[in-house]
Amino acid sequence: ASSSAADHLFLRREALKHGPGSVEAKAASILWDQTSNRIKDQAFDAMHHWTNKGGAQSGGVARMYKHQHELLEELDKHYTIVNKAVETEAKPPLPLHVILSTPTGSGKTFTALMVHLRLLKVKHPNVILVYSVPTKQVLKRVGQECEAHAAPYWTAARDHSGDGTLHQVRRPYSIRDKARNRKALRAKAAIGEKLSAGSGNIEQQLEYAADVGYKLKDRGAGKPDIIIADLNTTASLLKAAHAAKETSFYHKNNLLLYFDEPNMGIHLDPNVLGVVSTIQNHMPVAAVLASATLGPWEGLEPWWRGTTPARQITISLEPYDLPMSTLNVYSEEKTSISPISPLALFNNHAEYKRVMSDERMPTLLLRHLTSAQGNDLLGIKGPGGDWDKIQGDVKSLRLAVEPIFKDLSYEEFTRLKAQWATGAGAAKKVDGIRGALSKEGVTMVGCIDPRKVALMLAGYGDSEQWTQEVHRLNSKLKEAERVMKESAKSEKKAKKKDEEEEAQMGDETEGQIGLITLRPMLKVSVAEALESDIDTLVMLSKGIAYACGSGTDPMVKRLYNQALLTVPDSLKGRAPPLNVLVVDYSSIYGTDCPAVDTLLLQEDLGRLLAWEDLQQFLGRLRRDGTAIFYSLRTLRRAALGPGAEEAEDLAEREYQRDVEVAVLEMQGKSRDSDAEADALKKLAELKGRSIAETGALATACVMSLVLPAPSGLPDGLPKVHPSEPAGTDKDLLAQLAKQLETNGEMLEAMMKKRADQILAINKVEALALSASPFVKRTGGVRYLGAAAKTLQVLYDADVFSEEAVIAWGQQKEAALSLDPDMDARFFEKAKPFINWLEEASSSEEESDEE
Repeated sequence: ASSSAADHLFLRREALKHGPGSVEAKAASILWDQTSNRIKDQAFDAMHHWTNKGGAQSGGVARMYKHQHELLEELDKHYTIVNKAVETEAKPPLPLHVILSTPTGSGKTFTALMVHLRLLKVKHPNVILVYSVPTKQVLKRVGQECEAHAAPYWTAARDHSGDGTLHQVRRPYSIRDKARNRKALRAKAAIGEKLSAGSGNIEQQLEYAADVGYKLKDRGAGKPDIIIADLNTTASLLKAAHAAKETSFYHKNNLLLYFDEPNMGIHLDPNVLGVVSTIQNHMPVAAVLASATLGPWEGLEPWWRGTTPARQITISLEPYDLPMSTLNVYSEEKTSISPISPLALFNNHAEYKRVMSDERMPTLLLRHLTSAQGNDLLGIKGPGGDWDKIQGDVKSLRLAVEPIFKDLSYEEFTRLKAQWATGAGAAKKVDGIRGALSKEGVTMVGCIDPRKVALMLAGYGDSEQWTQEVHRLNSKLKEAERVMKESAKSEKKAKKKDEEEEAQMGDETEGQIGLITLRPMLKVSVAEALESDIDTLVMLSKGIAYACGSGTDPMVKRLYNQALLTVPDSLKGRAPPLNVLVVDYSSIYGTDCPAVDTLLLQEDLGRLLAWEDLQQFLGRLRRDGTAIFYSLRTLRRAALGPGAEEAEDLAEREYQRDVEVAVLEMQGKSRDSDAEADALKKLAELKGRSIAETGALATACVMSLVLPAPSGLPDGLPKVHPSEPAGTDKDLLAQLAKQLETNGEMLEAMMKKRADQILAINKVEALALSASPFVKRTGGVRYLGAAAKTLQVLYDADVFSEEAVIAWGQQKEAALSLDPDMDARFFEKAKPFINWLEEASSSEEESDEE
């Protein structure tokens, strides 16, 4: 019988489980030897996939992980000591504060419910779990999980219509016992329950909900097992808990805070920082801070620790099981997508070594390796390969790859970085950004204005096509209305004949008449459609929905929430009815859709997000998939961590000085451009920097030779710099041209590729703008006013090619369109020369055609 890749992965797991000499191991090895190379290659590819795990348990008790057991044990010990101290009137223990550091998608909600079901409910029934959620969407999702596990819960949220001090505590219908208990209904009349509990301060709301819940015989008899609260209400509740009497059900000793993603938004909004700080200062007797991006207590700022002494511990789950997410950058100007390998994220080997020394980063970066890149690191060449190279599951695989991945030599790093940028790693043309959307799963798009972007992705920009779609849908609506009216008339006639038959017909037609099909598997009621606007209907008919903090069309909101429940396996190869979900910042955390396999982050939002938020965005991939950014800068921040840019800027400034010293040492001697280029290449290797960067910095150094010497140069270097800069731009550029006569060939030898020269123009711009790594080099500003002439001098000296200058101009224009705050002065001054080159180039092409 023929075997599949999945069979071999299963057999490998069985072999590892039973040991090397077992029957399972021998049988698996024999079968492998009889398998074709094609199937072997498929197995080597599939072992990197997120689905390559030991089979998940089906039915029975849900499996718990080591970190979840550890958390339950710590909390159990703590509450046992607290209860004993209360009973004996002994001194209470220090509060317990736990950071639960687990990756996005590792089941933080499930962990909270396990704490309730396995611990609090069984051993500490007086303790209420306060689940603090970052967004409204998460609040709803946690509520659904509580209902699924039959946990009596309340919701608590700030009343936004007031001054911010009022809150609303609500008892969901799932815990009320009215339908089955007539006494409860009579009790309701007896106590005169209001139609609505209204809003008030948190103490009033909690007491009222408890009183009504007890009298109406709610499940829990007026005491919830879980309170799901938004951020502001959590702060008010904890302050109230500190001030409450010891007999109160919400006294701080009776609460366990489960704080979901406590650092969300603190970098964007100082008010959020203030509220989180209030929570930290009013922690109950035990608290869990569950986060994918919060490090151990030791590395946090002091305010995280609060004002009360506490026992603070960190429990971690290493993120080895995260879905694979290949990284890409979309170029609007070229309408192309460029895959970015994990090594392409680094400017040079020195930065790679620096980032790899952070214990968190290598593990997080492993998920961005493709199967082919992982196999390159493991030395699996194909076709075929040895049985012992197969890994049993993706965690074992990544543990095997990690030590190789984080310890590449300069030569290995340089070779693999170049190798991974070709073939499957080369840029691919796409049909606009819509061509980058997922073909089988769901694409999630992050941006500032979701409705605007959703309409654009649906084709709103093509007015002629859009008008046709509007006409088509309007016709559908009119036809649906006509059918409804006719149906109503028929029902009236039928009613006179036979009441029972009419009732049956009414039930049957309800599901068909009065509905309009926008696209396969997506139907809405005619009434709903008429309340919405036609542009929204066209957008939905293209499979696109959006969610934002406020102002979302109710029908879109309903369909969006439906889309979150889409399970890919149930679609059998078809695209989901809604396959693009466009979100703003507030909706990122609550969007948990198992069908998401493509992420797209627009730069307007991406450049505002902190590393923690960018990690959360990447965490929306719940299966192997693709993440697409609009800029490499934002992608680097997302993947390399919060301090990567600052650390690289500092390292580049130091290296710039090394290159400058090397270039100065070459002056005043007999020149050998090849030997000088070799010396600079050796310097690059020694310092772990790229040759392209070294050539770019050397270009800026040669340009600096006609400016006064920078401060801090070591003694003993040739005195080349003038004491004063040339009086006019013409004289300055003449001096530069003279320097290029002696240094130009060395620069040419360093920068043979167009990409190297584009990088060098970026450094020329940085020198002219006194930007990093030339922050304090104010003399370079002389080149700013003469930007066009400066590029022309470098072009005439054959340092820069025509293609490089034109390509730099196009890249700069595209970057400025994405980031309006970017400094455009050098580009604007250089434009005349770029335009002249473009015109000369097109004239040559025309004459060639003739």
